[in-house]
Amino acid sequence: MSHRHALACDECRSLLGGYVLDALEPEEMDAVRAHVADCTQCAREHAELAPIPSLLDAAESPDESLAKPPARLEDAVLDNFARERPRPEPEPERRRRQPRRARRRLTRPVPIAATAAVGAALAAVALTIGLRGSGPTNAHAYSASLRGSALAPGAVAYARLSTRPEGTRVDLRVRGMSFVPGAVYELWCIGRGGSKVTAGTFRVDSSGRASVRLTTAARLGEYDRLSVERLGPGRQGERVLAGSIEY
Repeated sequence: MSHRHALACDECRSLLGGYVLDALEPEEMDAVRAHVADCTQCAREHAELAPIPSLLDAAESPDESLAKPPARLEDAVLDNFARERPRPEPEPERRRRQPRRARRRLTRPVPIAATAAVGAALAAVALTIGLRGSGPTNAHAYSASLRGSALAPGAVAYARLSTRPEGTRVDLRVRGMSFVPGAVYELWCIGRGGSKVTAGTFRVDSSGRASVRLTTAARLGEYDRLSVERLGPGRQGERVLAGSIEY
C-alpha cells in the first residue's frame, strides 16, 4: 500500500503501532511522521504508544521492577480481556512486527514480570489500533496481530486486510518462526461460528520470516479471527499462530 499521499486520521491510527516499533515500510514511516507533525489528536495517540520500545528494552533487564508497564496500559489490556469470551487456546498476543532490536531478545528467557510487561505493551498497541478504528463499512483496511502457540512460542505475525475486486487481500508478515525444512503454512480466516476459509499457503525462510500477499474469498466483517496452521512435515494441521481481526 502506497502512502505517498497525505494520510487521513483513521489511516494514521491504523499504522501507529507499527510506527512506534519501527516496523513499517519507509514510505509508511514518512507518511505517519508527516501526519503526526500536523495533527494534534494523532500526535497525542502516538505519545501514548511511545513507551512500547522502552518496555521491550526493559524485558532484557534482570531487574523485574524495571519492566513494569504504565498502569494505564495494563488497565486497557485487562479490561479488553475481561470483555472477550473464553477461547480454547491462549489469547493471541497482538502486535505488528518486532523492531529489529527486539527480535533476538524476545527469544531469550526473561523474568516473568518482564514477559508480562512486553505482552501488555504489545497488546495495548493492538487495542489502540483496533478500538479507535472505524467500523467495517467505512475504513480502508483492518489489521490483525497474531501470537505464536505453544508450538511456536517466539513467533509473531501482523496481517493487514483490505477489500479488493478479486476478494480480500491479506498482506502477512511473520517473524520468529522456527525453520523446518519443507514445512508449508496455511493462513485461515475463521468466522464466529467456527467456519473457516483458506487464504493460501506460504513458507518461512531460514531466519523464520515470511512476507507474503494472499487473497481469500472470505469477506471482511464475516470473519473475526486468523490462524496459521502447519501443513507438513511434522505436527501437520496444528495451529502455530492465532489472532483477532480488529474492526
